[in-house]
Amino acid sequence: MGGLIIEENGILYSFNATKCMFSWGNLSEKLRMGNLECKDEVIVDLFAGIGYFTAKAKLVCACEWNPHAVEALRRNLELNSVSDRCIVLEGDNRMTAPKGIANRVCLGLLPTSEDSWATAVRALRSEGGMLHVHGNVKDSQESLWTAHLLKSIDEIARSEGHRWEVSIEHVERVKWYAPHIRHLVADESGSIWKMPHDKLHADHPMVLPLLQNVGVRAPGVSKEF
Repeated sequence: MGGLIIEENGILYSFNATKCMFSWGNLSEKLRMGNLECKDEVIVDLFAGIGYFTAKAKLVCACEWNPHAVEALRRNLELNSVSDRCIVLEGDNRMTAPKGIANRVCLGLLPTSEDSWATAVRALRSEGGMLHVHGNVKDSQESLWTAHLLKSIDEIARSEGHRWEVSIEHVERVKWYAPHIRHLVADESGSIWKMPHDKLHADHPMVLPLLQNVGVRAPGVSKEF
């Protein structure tokens, strides 16, 4: 059974409080993500949980490996009438996440999501996109963290063969997690600077049918930029 049912910002969350996390402290970030202009976008959420940051997009690929959270996520998609625009990918996101389809990737894991940064880059479309990277950071080390993030994503992108201009567009200070430690979210963009032709591809067998249903180009179809 679902246990608790909570309504926040007009969204219903049903979950077992002994098995799943619900954070009231992330309210500002939930509002920020909920206000994104993403109705024409494909979003990959690498740490979907019960659906906190599953935005109102054309298609969301929600990765989660906690079976209790997956159960709650599926139920919440039905409760909020958005199950037709979300595919749940259960398991380790480094194995389950789709590649080459995302306009945005959410990395909402604390204290760090660094083990999945490469997965996030691979999930983005070849022309680039936006990463929303969460992390717990000492207040005296914010600039070091953003510099490390910027350098790391640039190196990963280059290793994947992307010729992107990578930049930090914004850093959101969500809350104090502990004394002198902040929960930050960095919005990092990678945009192509010279790539005359490219291909949009989606090699995950569960994702392709949904992409076709919502009008996203299928693998192997050339697109000129």
